[in-house]
Amino acid sequence: MTIRPNRLVADVLSDAPATLRVFLDFHMRCVGCPIASFHTLADAAREHDVDLDSFLAALHAAAAAPALGLVPPPVAGEQTLERG
Repeated sequence: MTIRPNRLVADVLSDAPATLRVFLDFHMRCVGCPIASFHTLADAAREHDVDLDSFLAALHAAAAAPALGLVPPPVAGEQTLERG
């Protein structure tokens, strides 16, 4: 996925949920913000005084990385393994 500065924050978070960690790491409280549907990544970086190039690079890396440690919820009727 290509992440450009003109993409909306909400769209990036929706399309690549792994990027959530990047927003938090950059101390950006965009997650859950009502303005996220209107602010572009460039807007958010400017508002939070974040270097746009570093931010975009981190977003790209997060979006490209496989989701580790995420386990989908069990499907009804399936058995689950419990750890002891």
